[in-house]
Amino acid sequence: MKFRYLLICISLLFVSCAIFIPAYSDYSNAKKSFKNKQYDSAVYYVSSSLHAKPNNKKGIKLLEMAYPQAVKYHQQRINRLKNSNEDKEKWPQLVDEYEALIRLGSEINRLRPVLLSAVNYNLILTAGDYTAELAEAKPRAADYHYTKGMDYREDITKQSQKQAAINFKLALKYVPGYMNAQELYEETKAAATFTLLIRPFVGPQSITGFIRNQMMMQQTTASKEFLRIITRDQLRTILNEQGLVQAGITENNYMEIGKLSGADHILSATIVTTYRPVEIINNEISQEREVTVRKESYVDSAGVKRTKNIKGKVKAKVKHFKKSTGATLNLSYQIMGANSGEMVFYGTVQKRENFLHEWATFKGDDRALSDYYKRLVKRQEVFAPSKGDLYMKMARVVPHQFHNKIYQHYSN
Repeated sequence: MKFRYLLICISLLFVSCAIFIPAYSDYSNAKKSFKNKQYDSAVYYVSSSLHAKPNNKKGIKLLEMAYPQAVKYHQQRINRLKNSNEDKEKWPQLVDEYEALIRLGSEINRLRPVLLSAVNYNLILTAGDYTAELAEAKPRAADYHYTKGMDYREDITKQSQKQAAINFKLALKYVPGYMNAQELYEETKAAATFTLLIRPFVGPQSITGFIRNQMMMQQTTASKEFLRIITRDQLRTILNEQGLVQAGITENNYMEIGKLSGADHILSATIVTTYRPVEIINNEISQEREVTVRKESYVDSAGVKRTKNIKGKVKAKVKHFKKSTGATLNLSYQIMGANSGEMVFYGTVQKRENFLHEWATFKGDDRALSDYYKRLVKRQEVFAPSKGDLYMKMARVVPHQFHNKIYQHYSN
């Protein structure tokens, strides 16, 4: 039984150490990928492992099996695409295949001098040259997306204009400066963009204004492509230019502001918060442990003076304190059409913030304490965050989550 336990411990130690051997993880992932016929992944994983540990003969062998399989896979896809009846649709896919082959070849060429220098091994693999094929495919892929963009452009709906913009952008990705795709992208992007007006939020005044203002400032480069959020500065400009402040019209008159700003949609939100007051609970725990209480000298049978430990039980009483509090923030929102008044999108954002602090005091012998309580008795009581602090901590995180949700609505 003891031998079996020792064997298990040694095995676990070996496995745990193996995880930290350089390149072990990558090599393991490479084997799994190869087994699952994910040959590209196998090549990249095993290449990474060989950069860290070039003398891995099994890794080199795996690479020399995986790379030809990866190349074969892409070449088969290329042959099927070339024989396809969809003459234009195939070109973007062919670009992907040629780029995949070029990346694989670059990986081999990057690894070759490493193996040659470190272990004097010359890879037998040959990286093909697909630059000519890629150069032919890219303009055709650009033409395919340009033509699709022109077709979508005929329909004036925002959704079609958005698809047109996406396709003109793809044409530019394949061939920068392709025909007048940049000009058409800007035109269709502008036509596809929704302008969003954010109403003052309903809820606790201490955080609603903060979250709304942050939302107006959160817009990222990605989300600006098809969504324009009207900022506080723009609202002030509208109010001032139209002389609306003197007329008693404020941001709360959102329908009027919406018309003047050209908003397509109006967002409204309600925030509900809950707070769990600070609670302190304590438990009394008895601790007992056998320790050396003293040493005694004695003379053994051979007349040699020796010392022995006298064991005894020591005790302590521990008071274990737990201080906790918490709060939640639930934001529900809806986006309405500025002219139709119909609901377009709706959803919720939820956030929870909890605080827990533990410490302990004791009476008795500290040698009786477990390691856990030895740590706790070194801690001091701390102040719990106030309700306002908890709310504000959540309020700093919510705008980013909220903005991502809004962006997802308009990016689909």
